[in-house]
Amino acid sequence: MHNSSLRGAICGVLATPLLAAPGSAAAGNDDIDELRRMLERMKTQYEEQIDALEARLAAAEREASDSARRSEAAAERAEQAARQAAAESRPMTAPTVIPATASGTAGGTASGRGGAFGAVTSGTAFNPQISAILDGNYYHDDLGGEGSTLVGEAFQPGLNRLHDHDHGHAEAGGDDHGHSHGAADNGFNFREAELTFSATVDPYFDAALYLSVDGEGSVELEEAYFQTRALPYGLRVKGGKFLSDFGYANRQHPHQWDFVDQNLPYLNLLGVHGLQDVGLQLTWLPELPVYTLLGVEALQGDQEIFGATLGGDDQADLGLDDTDDGPRLFTAFAKVAPEIGDNHALQIGVSYAHATQQQLVQEHTHAHAHDDHDDHDDDHGHDDDHGHDDDHHQEPDIHRAGLDGDAGLWGLDLVYKYDGGGAYGKGDFKLQTEYLRSTKDMTIRSSAHPEQIGSGRKFVTDGLYAQALYGFAPKWKAGLRYDVLGLTNEIEGRDDFGSSDRWTVDVTWSLSEFSQLRAQYARSDILVAENDREQFDAFYLQFLMSLGSHGAHAF
Repeated sequence: MHNSSLRGAICGVLATPLLAAPGSAAAGNDDIDELRRMLERMKTQYEEQIDALEARLAAAEREASDSARRSEAAAERAEQAARQAAAESRPMTAPTVIPATASGTAGGTASGRGGAFGAVTSGTAFNPQISAILDGNYYHDDLGGEGSTLVGEAFQPGLNRLHDHDHGHAEAGGDDHGHSHGAADNGFNFREAELTFSATVDPYFDAALYLSVDGEGSVELEEAYFQTRALPYGLRVKGGKFLSDFGYANRQHPHQWDFVDQNLPYLNLLGVHGLQDVGLQLTWLPELPVYTLLGVEALQGDQEIFGATLGGDDQADLGLDDTDDGPRLFTAFAKVAPEIGDNHALQIGVSYAHATQQQLVQEHTHAHAHDDHDDHDDDHGHDDDHGHDDDHHQEPDIHRAGLDGDAGLWGLDLVYKYDGGGAYGKGDFKLQTEYLRSTKDMTIRSSAHPEQIGSGRKFVTDGLYAQALYGFAPKWKAGLRYDVLGLTNEIEGRDDFGSSDRWTVDVTWSLSEFSQLRAQYARSDILVAENDREQFDAFYLQFLMSLGSHGAHAF
């Protein structure tokens, strides 16, 4: 009802008992005036109380309305933060599916997916995140600095490398110091400065650029790719130059490793850079109760070891075909992460890679006696009975065979993490292991032994690493790793050459999220050539420094 009606009713109720009170018709005007004054005071008092109640009611309604608006805004901010966090640091790598909200799909896209670098805002539309990682070390081994190279050149028969033991250990195209790319000399080394640029391009694409500058100032493009943000049904496309999602460790940059150097299977079966190539990737993250990521890749095939081809001159000399047009390398992978508890995380993966073209040159070095007249040598390069005079001397006789075919690579990986709940990682535990198996089905196209041409060779080499890390104190963790190459290391049906293995321990001190110091010791037993081994100790002191804004790493 209206305020005037309410006030009138109240005054009428209050006046009735007063007017009906017994009294004399001869009461004086003073009594009547007094009653009127009392009535007026009561009316005024109740009107003030009613006004106060109405004011409180209005204030309460405004507060409720403001609170509802604040709650709605807070909910919207929380949803946006959750969407961005899920896109940037989803525990199990790559694409993220965001559940649909009550008003529609999250983010206003048909897929309900965020990008890897968050929403487009005035702060990110034109300004990418920029960071630099500084990675340097002090190194020492028992072999005058050669040990760092040897671990990346462990002997396997299906590789373009001389079979004799040369302590230079440098392949064709190596540097002047006889070290493979990324190897360390005894003393101080600066491995690289990694420069990263990443941003959300628009509502449809994210993009990232990774450059590596080594200690000599040489610049190398590590990754430069785009990936989609708004495809439906949990799909995402990635294109450019990137690290393959084959396996687990392959997509990690060196500063993400838990040890200073890469494990033996990756170094020797994939090369220093791993599977890093130009191509396209398609991943699918279906909305299932268990995290499941499926993916395929088509890559150009320009590789160091797996799927590698020879240069044009070698192809011509050995009667091999020219390098095929790409793509020549295809991969498929699946990653599953079952729920195993609030403080536990587990990811299991299986991967396969197929190279449609693989070429090898097998070089065998033999020594034989040689003189200026040659007629003292038999057809096999051996001296006759007169081969000991002063005119004879030893010269190497190098036989080269050219092989081509295709190659396959299987990978299994498992990663388990436990959050100990302690300050700065105390009590945290991580177990990581992978198994790789490489097979190369080859045909001999040219040889010093014509009877071998056209025959087949199958090279099989596998490897395994297992490592564990434990946070034994705030900001401190210790690691133990065992890696082996050549559990099987053979030319199938002919020879098995044995394995190389290594034990490694390290201690890492994370002073903050921007700086790390690490000490590492390794005992290596490396097969450097057939029936030739090197056993040595190696020690690292490493520093890692992060400058600028750097996104969260994948699981």
